[in-house]
Amino acid sequence: MKKFIPYPINGENLTPSDLLQIIERYLSEIEESLIGDLTNFSENARYEPNSLQIVSIVAIGENCYSMNYQFRWTIFNGCLDINAQEFTTQSVTFLVKPAGLELDIIDLFKGSTAEEL
Repeated sequence: MKKFIPYPINGENLTPSDLLQIIERYLSEIEESLIGDLTNFSENARYEPNSLQIVSIVAIGENCYSMNYQFRWTIFNGCLDINAQEFTTQSVTFLVKPAGLELDIIDLFKGSTAEEL
């Protein structure tokens, strides 16, 4: 799934620090897509709001970058006596284009049993 962050690049050579500032402005708009579906951890896994943090941005090619980020998620199941908090680190690649940043987010959606068939 592609997510686009509008920003007039205008041929500027942006540093990873510049890109970090741009992305942080739009983090709340792309947060849900970056977190994805947590049911691959557990049916009871829940994202801890406002815990998403960008760890690093690294150039991997011409106008192509990788962004590592982390967030906290929790599991609570009283019946099984489970109450845990975990941090997960993931990464996403993105391209710097003339009109902004295009993130290539892997869709972490666990389909229903019917969709699997």
